[in-house]
Amino acid sequence: MNTEDFQFFLRVANLGSISQAAKEANIAVSVASQKIRRLETQLKLRLFHRTTRKLSLTEEAKILIEQGTPFIKGLQTLAENLKHNDQQLSGIIHMTASAIFATHVLIPAIAKFMKQHPELRIHLDLNDQNINLIERGMNLAIRIGQLQDSSLVAKRLCKNPRLLCAAPEYIDKFGTPTSLEDLKQHQCIVQHHQHGISDTWFFEDIEGKPQSVEVSGNFITNSGEGVRQAALAGLGISNHSFWHVQEDLTQGKLLQILPNYTVRTTQIYAVIPDKNFTPYKVKLLIEYLEVYLQSHFRYK
Repeated sequence: MNTEDFQFFLRVANLGSISQAAKEANIAVSVASQKIRRLETQLKLRLFHRTTRKLSLTEEAKILIEQGTPFIKGLQTLAENLKHNDQQLSGIIHMTASAIFATHVLIPAIAKFMKQHPELRIHLDLNDQNINLIERGMNLAIRIGQLQDSSLVAKRLCKNPRLLCAAPEYIDKFGTPTSLEDLKQHQCIVQHHQHGISDTWFFEDIEGKPQSVEVSGNFITNSGEGVRQAALAGLGISNHSFWHVQEDLTQGKLLQILPNYTVRTTQIYAVIPDKNFTPYKVKLLIEYLEVYLQSHFRYK
């Protein structure tokens, strides 16, 4: 079986369109169709139900994706790892991360890595939802906080310090809380995630003792950037990763709240589908990001 044809089949399956897959691969639609027909001929299977308006996977194709993908990736990884010594990294890495983290932190880091390896291509999917890495053909995800999918393999890259802050406008109008109990009397900007609302904030006091407080407010959003913008607009007290508001704090647009209480630190992870089939270039990128993030994330 032609592995390139199989990879293209996965792309078509993901996009649901041969023409869209051809556009992404920068090939003619006729060439793209030929790849699919050739793979169907080799496998003696029909892979797609085709109509004038819709392309859908056959049951055989779904089984092929589920059971065949690990074998193909294993073969590609083996071939790549055997030839990596003293060679420039090449090929493509498909990765995903939240749009906010990528914009503030990840893209500058990736840019430095790619300049060291000019033959390497990176396709970065900006997505605030935890997409299925296997279904989407991703080599790597960068995720922050508690991981939900235990079937994936995660490597901790660095700590992710957090803090509370509010705009001077809000503080001038409503005052500054001096204890965690005071937060209950304030407008707190609450974030809604895939798995619920983050209306309980966790802390450590000056002695390191864990504490928590339930908060509430009139503004709720599912976007971390939405939380930041609401805080800047004076709508309440927000709970942020330090990297997200570092510039705002430096410029005085936001002020830290309750500095004697440390907001519980989260973690930043590199997540891969399978540690046994990780391409060498992905391993190197993960190692690079670990060093980069640990040297750049300094708070307190």
